[in-house]
Amino acid sequence: MSGSVLNIFDAQFATNQFSGNQLLLLKILEKFIQQYEHFDTLLIEHLQQKNLNALKQDIHTIKGVSGNLGMQALHQACKELEVNMAKQTTEHTLQEFLQVFRQTLTLVQNYSTENAVKTSPEVAPQQDDKVALIAALKRSEFISESKMQSYGSSLNLSSEKLGELNQAIDDLDYAKAIQLLE
Repeated sequence: MSGSVLNIFDAQFATNQFSGNQLLLLKILEKFIQQYEHFDTLLIEHLQQKNLNALKQDIHTIKGVSGNLGMQALHQACKELEVNMAKQTTEHTLQEFLQVFRQTLTLVQNYSTENAVKTSPEVAPQQDDKVALIAALKRSEFISESKMQSYGSSLNLSSEKLGELNQAIDDLDYAKAIQLLE
């Protein structure tokens, strides 16, 4: 695997993927870290259980994610592993891939920690969700019930005010919804 030749993590590329929004990138990287924290164990289990379809699907998924997030070495390692799996997957091939994966995960964790916002961890997400919801309402976007539920839990509104907000959105009275949020 060619992890040493390629950038492991291109932070500038990743930031550009989110139109320069560093805070959003950090949120996405945190989700990546959480979702793939035990990925190496999962892949080894797939191989031991000879569940090659699940192995292929997981590799394909992380290939797309890593490519979009500027994890060049991991993206390339995924491509190489897919080719090797088409021939014959071996424990050795997977171990080479996992070495690049672990390097990438460690680097992304370090980057995320070093660039973490110094504000209270509960304030930033609430403000982000509130700003995102207001922006969506101003653009007259349809807000699904599930999307509203995800916003609702982080808006820190009383149940009465949240009920009014949900009703305004259900009635497509976005001006009232925005007023309730501001």
